[in-house]
Amino acid sequence: MFIAHLPSGYILAKVLNQKLQQNKISKTVFFTSIMLGSVFPDIDLFYFYFFDGRSVHHHKYFLHWFSLWLIIFFISYLYYKFSKHFAKYAYIVLLFSSAALLHICLDTFVGDVWLFAPFIDKSYVFFEVTPRYQPWWLNFIFHWSFLVELMICSMAIFLYFKNKVQTKP
Repeated sequence: MFIAHLPSGYILAKVLNQKLQQNKISKTVFFTSIMLGSVFPDIDLFYFYFFDGRSVHHHKYFLHWFSLWLIIFFISYLYYKFSKHFAKYAYIVLLFSSAALLHICLDTFVGDVWLFAPFIDKSYVFFEVTPRYQPWWLNFIFHWSFLVELMICSMAIFLYFKNKVQTKP
C-alpha cells in the first residue's frame, strides 16, 4: 500500500465503532488510536532513510513483523478481558494493534512482507509491482493495484461525508 493506510484505518474505526457500540473511551481516543495504529508501522521509514541508508527493505524491520503485532494484540486482549485496573489502556492498545495488523495485511497486497519474521526469512506478496519507472514510486501509481488504493480512499471519504450529512441539523 502506498496511500491507503490512513483511510483504511478510518474505515476500520468507523466499522468497529458501529459494531462495538463501546463507551469505554472517548470517540476521539477510539478513532485516534486506530488511525495512528494504521500508519505506525511505517515510522520505520525514518530509520530506513536517515540511518540505514536504504540497505535493508523497511518491511524487514520489526515494526513490520506480523508476529510482533499479533503478540501485542493477544496480550492486550488478555489484559482487557482479565484485568480490572488496566482494561481501558489494554483496550486502546488492542485497537492500535488491530490497525497495525491491518497495515501489515494491506502491505502484503503489493509489497514484500516478511510475515513470519523473525522465525522465517521469506517475503510474501500477493501481486508483484514490476520496476519500470523512475522515481520508484511511479511504479506503484501506474500499477493496477493503485486503483484499489483509490477505492479505499474514496470509501473513507464517502463514510466521512455521509456521517457529516447525517449529523447536520
